[in-house]
Amino acid sequence: MERQTRRSHVQAALRKDPFMTDRELADNLSVSVQTIRLDRLALGIPEMRARALGVAEQAYGATRLLSAREVFGEILDLEPGLRGLSRLVTTREMAHRDSERVQGHFLYAQAETLALVVVDLERPAIPLARMRFRRGVAVGETLICKTTVIRRSTGRQVVLAVLRAGGDEVFRGKFEVLGEE
Repeated sequence: MERQTRRSHVQAALRKDPFMTDRELADNLSVSVQTIRLDRLALGIPEMRARALGVAEQAYGATRLLSAREVFGEILDLEPGLRGLSRLVTTREMAHRDSERVQGHFLYAQAETLALVVVDLERPAIPLARMRFRRGVAVGETLICKTTVIRRSTGRQVVLAVLRAGGDEVFRGKFEVLGEE
Protein backbone atom coordinates (compact mmCIF):
# COMPACT_ATOMS: atom_id res chain seq x y z
CA MET A 1 0.00 0.00 0.00
CA GLU A 2 1.31 3.41 -0.94
CA ARG A 3 2.37 5.69 1.94
CA GLN A 4 -0.18 8.46 1.19
CA THR A 5 -3.01 5.96 0.85
CA ARG A 6 -2.01 4.25 4.10
CA ARG A 7 -1.84 7.57 5.93
CA SER A 8 -5.29 8.49 4.62
CA HIS A 9 -6.55 5.15 5.95
CA VAL A 10 -4.94 5.87 9.35
CA GLN A 11 -6.62 9.28 9.53
CA ALA A 12 -10.00 7.87 8.50
CA ALA A 13 -9.78 4.99 10.98
CA LEU A 14 -8.90 7.34 13.85
CA ARG A 15 -11.70 9.75 12.94
CA LYS A 16 -14.09 6.80 13.14
CA ASP A 17 -12.55 5.33 16.34
CA PRO A 18 -10.03 7.59 18.15
CA PHE A 19 -9.38 4.81 20.69
CA MET A 20 -7.74 2.44 18.18
CA THR A 21 -4.28 1.38 19.29
CA ASP A 22 -1.22 1.38 17.05
CA ARG A 23 -1.33 -2.44 17.15
CA GLU A 24 -4.95 -2.50 15.92
CA LEU A 25 -4.14 -0.04 13.13
CA ALA A 26 -1.08 -2.07 12.13
CA ASP A 27 -3.10 -5.30 12.03
CA ASN A 28 -5.89 -3.67 9.98
CA LEU A 29 -3.43 -2.24 7.44
CA SER A 30 -1.02 -5.23 7.43
CA VAL A 31 2.01 -3.14 8.39
CA SER A 32 4.29 -2.96 11.43
CA VAL A 33 3.48 -1.00 14.58
CA GLN A 34 6.60 1.10 13.92
CA THR A 35 5.21 2.08 10.50
CA ILE A 36 1.98 3.24 12.14
CA ARG A 37 3.94 5.24 14.74
CA LEU A 38 5.96 6.94 12.01
CA ASP A 39 2.77 7.68 10.06
CA ARG A 40 1.11 9.16 13.18
CA LEU A 41 4.16 11.35 13.84
CA ALA A 42 4.23 12.56 10.23
CA LEU A 43 0.51 13.36 10.41
CA GLY A 44 0.81 15.06 13.82
CA ILE A 45 -1.55 12.55 15.46
CA PRO A 46 -0.82 11.97 19.18
CA GLU A 47 -0.61 8.54 20.82
CA MET A 48 -3.87 6.86 21.81
CA ARG A 49 -3.70 7.91 25.45
CA ALA A 50 -3.54 11.60 24.55
CA ARG A 51 -6.27 11.17 21.91
CA ALA A 52 -8.54 9.49 24.46
CA LEU A 53 -8.16 12.32 26.95
CA GLY A 54 -8.75 14.83 24.16
CA VAL A 55 -11.98 13.10 23.20
CA ALA A 56 -13.12 12.98 26.82
CA GLU A 57 -12.30 16.66 27.34
CA GLN A 58 -14.10 17.63 24.14
CA ALA A 59 -17.17 15.60 24.99
CA TYR A 60 -17.45 16.42 28.68
CA GLY A 61 -15.37 19.56 29.28
CA ALA A 62 -11.77 19.79 30.43
CA THR A 63 -10.72 17.87 33.50
CA ARG A 64 -10.00 20.20 36.38
CA LEU A 65 -6.87 18.57 37.76
CA LEU A 66 -4.82 16.24 35.63
CA SER A 67 -3.24 16.59 32.22
CA ALA A 68 -2.97 13.71 29.74
CA ARG A 69 0.55 12.93 31.02
CA GLU A 70 -0.69 12.53 34.59
CA VAL A 71 -3.64 10.21 33.98
CA PHE A 72 -2.67 6.58 34.43
CA GLY A 73 -4.58 4.61 31.83
CA GLU A 74 -6.52 5.70 28.77
CA ILE A 75 -9.75 7.55 29.49
CA LEU A 76 -12.52 5.96 27.46
CA ASP A 77 -15.53 7.75 28.93
CA LEU A 78 -15.93 10.58 31.40
CA GLU A 79 -18.95 12.27 32.89
CA PRO A 80 -17.59 14.68 35.53
CA GLY A 81 -19.32 14.37 38.87
CA LEU A 82 -20.85 11.02 37.95
CA ARG A 83 -18.66 8.32 36.41
CA GLY A 84 -15.59 7.45 34.37
CA LEU A 85 -14.03 4.58 32.47
CA SER A 86 -10.39 3.90 31.64
CA ARG A 87 -8.26 1.15 30.15
CA LEU A 88 -4.68 0.14 30.90
CA VAL A 89 -2.73 -2.56 29.07
CA THR A 90 -0.14 -3.92 31.47
CA THR A 91 3.47 -4.32 30.32
CA ARG A 92 6.59 -6.13 31.46
CA GLU A 93 7.92 -2.86 32.93
CA MET A 94 5.06 -2.92 35.46
CA ALA A 95 5.98 -6.35 36.82
CA HIS A 96 8.00 -7.27 39.85
CA ARG A 97 11.57 -8.24 38.98
CA ASP A 98 11.80 -11.86 37.80
CA SER A 99 8.01 -12.17 37.85
CA GLU A 100 5.09 -11.93 35.47
CA ARG A 101 2.87 -10.26 38.13
CA VAL A 102 2.06 -6.56 37.90
CA GLN A 103 2.93 -4.49 40.97
CA GLY A 104 -0.10 -3.34 42.96
CA HIS A 105 0.72 0.35 42.84
CA PHE A 106 -0.07 0.38 39.11
CA LEU A 107 -3.62 -0.80 39.83
CA TYR A 108 -3.94 1.83 42.57
CA ALA A 109 -2.59 4.54 40.23
CA GLN A 110 -5.18 3.78 37.57
CA ALA A 111 -8.03 3.86 40.10
CA GLU A 112 -6.75 6.95 41.93
CA THR A 113 -6.18 9.10 38.85
CA LEU A 114 -9.60 8.26 37.42
CA ALA A 115 -11.19 9.03 40.82
CA LEU A 116 -9.48 12.44 40.82
CA VAL A 117 -10.57 13.17 37.26
CA VAL A 118 -14.20 12.09 37.72
CA VAL A 119 -14.96 14.31 40.73
CA ASP A 120 -16.31 17.74 39.98
CA LEU A 121 -14.12 19.56 42.50
CA GLU A 122 -11.34 22.15 42.31
CA ARG A 123 -7.97 21.04 43.73
CA PRO A 124 -9.13 17.57 44.80
CA ALA A 125 -7.14 15.56 47.33
CA ILE A 126 -7.61 12.05 48.70
CA PRO A 127 -7.20 11.96 52.49
CA LEU A 128 -8.68 8.46 52.82
CA ALA A 129 -8.74 5.39 50.58
CA ARG A 130 -9.94 1.90 51.38
CA MET A 131 -8.90 -0.74 48.92
CA ARG A 132 -8.87 -4.44 48.34
CA PHE A 133 -6.77 -6.40 45.89
CA ARG A 134 -8.79 -9.44 44.75
CA ARG A 135 -6.19 -11.29 42.68
CA GLY A 136 -2.84 -10.76 40.98
CA VAL A 137 -2.64 -9.34 37.48
CA ALA A 138 -0.40 -10.95 34.86
CA VAL A 139 1.70 -8.96 32.42
CA GLY A 140 -0.29 -8.37 29.23
CA GLU A 141 -3.72 -8.31 30.86
CA THR A 142 -5.89 -5.31 30.09
CA LEU A 143 -7.34 -3.51 33.10
CA ILE A 144 -10.70 -1.76 32.79
CA CYS A 145 -11.45 0.72 35.58
CA LYS A 146 -14.96 2.00 36.24
CA THR A 147 -15.46 4.81 38.73
CA THR A 148 -18.75 6.06 40.13
CA VAL A 149 -19.39 8.96 42.49
CA ILE A 150 -21.47 7.23 45.15
CA ARG A 151 -21.83 10.04 47.70
CA ARG A 152 -21.47 13.77 47.65
CA SER A 153 -21.73 16.68 50.01
CA THR A 154 -20.28 20.17 49.93
CA GLY A 155 -16.57 19.87 49.17
CA ARG A 156 -16.55 16.07 49.57
CA GLN A 157 -17.25 13.20 47.23
CA VAL A 158 -16.83 9.45 47.66
CA VAL A 159 -15.79 7.53 44.56
CA LEU A 160 -15.99 3.77 44.07
CA ALA A 161 -13.39 2.36 41.66
CA VAL A 162 -13.53 -1.20 40.36
CA LEU A 163 -10.82 -2.69 38.15
CA ARG A 164 -11.47 -5.80 36.10
CA ALA A 165 -9.16 -7.97 34.04
CA GLY A 166 -10.54 -10.72 31.83
CA GLY A 167 -13.94 -10.40 33.47
CA ASP A 168 -12.53 -10.85 36.99
CA GLU A 169 -12.61 -8.11 39.60
CA VAL A 170 -8.96 -7.57 40.57
CA PHE A 171 -9.16 -4.37 42.64
CA ARG A 172 -11.85 -2.40 44.46
CA GLY A 173 -11.26 0.95 46.10
CA LYS A 174 -13.32 3.60 47.80
CA PHE A 175 -11.76 7.08 47.69
CA GLU A 176 -12.84 10.02 49.81
CA VAL A 177 -12.06 13.11 47.76
CA LEU A 178 -12.03 16.59 49.27
CA GLY A 179 -11.89 19.82 47.30
CA GLU A 180 -13.66 23.05 46.48
CA GLU A 181 -16.92 23.15 44.56
